[in-house]
Amino acid sequence: MLDLPFLDAIRQSEGFTPQAQWDYKQNSNGYGTKALYPGEVIDRDTAEQRFQTEIGKAQAHVESVAPNAPPGVKAALTSLTYNAGPGWAQSGLGDLIRAGDW
Repeated sequence: MLDLPFLDAIRQSEGFTPQAQWDYKQNSNGYGTKALYPGEVIDRDTAEQRFQTEIGKAQAHVESVAPNAPPGVKAALTSLTYNAGPGWAQSGLGDLIRAGDW
């Protein structure tokens, strides 16, 4: 589990948006999570629940690729995964991380 300051930094970077808006590949609301439909409006509690679910998935992916990475590296990779998806693990970055090149 990431330390609270890392989670807070991701939340702050994403910002809270109650109404879904187009965000690159999807409609997003809350703290950057996928909305159920365009224009969906959610409250902070729902946003936090969705954030915890999605950040948990991102963390699990990072743990599967880099279980021995230092906490700061895991935090950065979790943020990357949360924002851009898990594709980095199949790229040159993934190769470097698996080799322990932090």
